[in-house]
Amino acid sequence: MKPLKIEAAIDSPEVFFNPNTKIFSISGISHPENAKEFYQAVLIWLDEYYEFMKSKEPAKIIVDLNFKYINSSSYKYLREVLRKISNFKNNNFTIEVIWNYHEEDEELLNEGVVLFELPEISLPYRCIPYC
Repeated sequence: MKPLKIEAAIDSPEVFFNPNTKIFSISGISHPENAKEFYQAVLIWLDEYYEFMKSKEPAKIIVDLNFKYINSSSYKYLREVLRKISNFKNNNFTIEVIWNYHEEDEELLNEGVVLFELPEISLPYRCIPYC
């Protein structure tokens, strides 16, 4: 299966989901003009990856999120992305989410904590500050 690679733009983050390393990263600024359209490619890729991995041995998937800024519509679609990723637990995959945030950005830290505590997501996560 091919990786998903979306280059960052002024208003949208870089997305790199590597099926070989099983590291899925989204980083940068996320306030695209059409969040639904932007995140649709991610959601479709995850559906395809889930089907591809059904017959494979369970493994560990690392989700590395590093937003400088995320608007409310992107946040809504990020919830959908994480909900889909949480479905991998049903196939005995181990999921670890890393929420990177600037050490002075408590709002972004809180958004991450709230997100991972949602019942439909409920993924193990670590919040890692950076300078």
